[in-house]
Amino acid sequence: MDDPRAGAQLVHGFYALEEDKWRWTASGFSVILQPPSGSAQNGARLEVMLSIPDVVVRELGSVTLSAMAAESPLAPEKYTKAGEYVYARDVPASALGGDVVSIEFATDKAIPAGKIEQRELALIVTSIGLVSKPQ
Repeated sequence: MDDPRAGAQLVHGFYALEEDKWRWTASGFSVILQPPSGSAQNGARLEVMLSIPDVVVRELGSVTLSAMAAESPLAPEKYTKAGEYVYARDVPASALGGDVVSIEFATDKAIPAGKIEQRELALIVTSIGLVSKPQ
């Protein structure tokens, strides 16, 4: 998130970089990533470093994150406590055959715009990437 060149990979749903480290997201957000070498045969692992702030738990109770890589749905994860988490899912090789892969994320709810700030707030992301799976 903190690399100035990463902006081209953040397709939608991300707000401006804060503290030179992280970004709030809206309830729907997406990225375009380059698959790691060999992933078209072996698949890859999606890793999202995220935080669920106290305000999200206080306002929403919980939030569930789901993702779709190309047309492949990835299992959702529900967060009920504030803290730092890693959303990690295997991405099938069938979704990684091109030069890039689009990954769409969605939360089941978010703090509406105007309630806390003038923007919708879902969660905080510090990094998103695809890594090679061990053979």
